[in-house]
Amino acid sequence: MKKIFVIGSINIDITVSGERLPEEGETVKADKFYIYPGGKGANQAISSGRLGAKTELIGKIGNDYFGDIINNYLKKENVDFSLKYGKQTGVAFINVDNHGKNMITVYPGSNNELNYSDFNYMKFENSIIMFQQEIPLKTIEDTIKNSFDNNIIITDPSPFIKDEFILKNSNFLTPNEKEAGLLSGIKINSIEDAEKASRTIHEKYGNNIIIKLGSKGSLINYNDEIRYYKPYKVNAVDTTGAGDCFNGAFASRFLETNDVNKSMEFANAAAAISTLSYGAFPSFPYINDVLNAIDKT
Repeated sequence: MKKIFVIGSINIDITVSGERLPEEGETVKADKFYIYPGGKGANQAISSGRLGAKTELIGKIGNDYFGDIINNYLKKENVDFSLKYGKQTGVAFINVDNHGKNMITVYPGSNNELNYSDFNYMKFENSIIMFQQEIPLKTIEDTIKNSFDNNIIITDPSPFIKDEFILKNSNFLTPNEKEAGLLSGIKINSIEDAEKASRTIHEKYGNNIIIKLGSKGSLINYNDEIRYYKPYKVNAVDTTGAGDCFNGAFASRFLETNDVNKSMEFANAAAAISTLSYGAFPSFPYINDVLNAIDKT
């Protein structure tokens, strides 16, 4: 395969961390404050690029202060980018506690204005195309309809919106346990529940299912064969973006090896490492970090 195209959202993440998350109507004092680029599209592209894959990010930002910050960050990364400009750059407001749990509110801004016509001059062939659902679903549908059959479509159905066309026309779906529960109708409280959910989703949509289980690891239902992967044990400080890091890592390794087992192990390790520091892609590892972690296990 040629490369990875990530078509998705690009935000500025405004993150505060403190001892605990606030209750409704409560004000709590934060210990740390960060401003970094984020968004599921940008996160997955940065993860893939840092881990060695030829990657291109396609998205829309505002011609504003936050857009300038994003441009300056992306120029330092191993990622090509094709950015268009809309009204305002999207913003995510993130609260993180000392145990790595978070609460996130997103203002989509120009991400809601990304249309297939913004990049329909690009030809997607013999590549991996990655989507998330922080851009208009019609844009995803139009891109899939106009892509060649020899691409691999990886869709992260987050934030969760059930679009039958996208679900049926993705080679891989990568929900977390909550999204997998919504797709399958099965509440996931155990690995066995996740296995059942993967079978149900596979029967509905006929594709391969990766379920990200956070601190419990991950599993894949590939060609109707299920395999579970134990988590890497780490002392997480911030889980923001860990699922995006997982997706980028899986795609980067799959592009190189075409081996789902190696790709899942690699993605598990990368996602775990990403929780060891604050921020989304500022915490994402480079390829040697992940390979060294795997060698030590």
